[in-house]
Amino acid sequence: MAIEAEPTAALEAKNGLRILHVVTRSHRRGAEVFALELALASDALGDHNEVVAITRATDGGETAGLPPLVPTNRLGIRAFVQGTWSLHRLLKHDPADVVLAHGGWAAIVVAATGSSTSTVRIWQRILGLPLEQWGRTRLAIWAMIARRFDGVVALTPDMETEMRELGYAGPVWAIGNAREPGRFAAVDRTVAAATLRQQIGISEDLPLLGFVGHLVDQKHPEMAVDVLAEVHRQGQPAHLVMAGDGPRWTAVLARIKAHGLEDSVTLLGHRDDPETIFGGVNLVLITSRAEGIPGVAIEAQMTGCPVLTFRLGAIEDVVEDGVTGVIVPRGDSLAMASAAVELMRDRDRLHAMSLAATPRVSGFTTAITATLYASRYHELRSARRR
Repeated sequence: MAIEAEPTAALEAKNGLRILHVVTRSHRRGAEVFALELALASDALGDHNEVVAITRATDGGETAGLPPLVPTNRLGIRAFVQGTWSLHRLLKHDPADVVLAHGGWAAIVVAATGSSTSTVRIWQRILGLPLEQWGRTRLAIWAMIARRFDGVVALTPDMETEMRELGYAGPVWAIGNAREPGRFAAVDRTVAAATLRQQIGISEDLPLLGFVGHLVDQKHPEMAVDVLAEVHRQGQPAHLVMAGDGPRWTAVLARIKAHGLEDSVTLLGHRDDPETIFGGVNLVLITSRAEGIPGVAIEAQMTGCPVLTFRLGAIEDVVEDGVTGVIVPRGDSLAMASAAVELMRDRDRLHAMSLAATPRVSGFTTAITATLYASRYHELRSARRR
């Protein structure tokens, strides 16, 4: 009796796809954490994932399991040229079924890399593109980059609009940011608060604000210090704890000194236990200039921490204004400080927000998100064969 060949889709489901994730730097920050966690969740579905970075971390270091394509910590022409060549050699030696570029820099390198015609390329958009500020040359370059991708993941509706304005005609899918909830959901907030307060040496009755993020211009960490200064001006005692490092560290120190807040701000540097910070503070601040769906908002609410944020990207998909946190106009530090004061003076409301926070983000897990990505991988590969 003749043996019929299994359908290709069935073989793919059985053998799994080889998926290569490309991120910008070899460090554990938002986009890189998402890529690493998505890869693990995709492995659990039967696929075979690998994550590589274009360059080292900003401090020159490397994260285990996230090898850099280029032995430098500088993004620029050298990183682009050498990164493109290294990625080309990697794919030639070990072809991938799917290459997923996380963010703009990764998209540039992936778009410039030659690969097999059977390889599906997907661009996960993270931040918006200021198309209205660009001249014809830059717009033409990004339009060319966009055309090199078979599919695009957009965190916000505005990102799909941007892709269409660039002339991109392929599929654009709305798939949100996500995190693995285990270590965040397991936090005991009472224990975390006691631990954090003991570490930084403050009393249990002093309200504690938190900032967690890479100290870069996009995150605008100095604004968190400005907010604290205004909170104090309004007569509300509070302490600010900031977890993260990066090129704006010196600027943050200068802002602290300018406001005379040396005794009211604790800089922790990079922490591998953000759940302790989220679990230990009364309220976390998101002061970014731009975001898609900030992972900090997801992580914080997974620990039951209310979020005070500017109106950014698709933040309303994650934070329910007035229920799990408060959303204020972008860049308005006075509004953010006033909201913080109001919340710190109403502990019952803060507690109610804490209880509502975790259920709010129950759908933003990497396990759920990985299944959405998997369906898109197979959809594109099926379309490629037609």
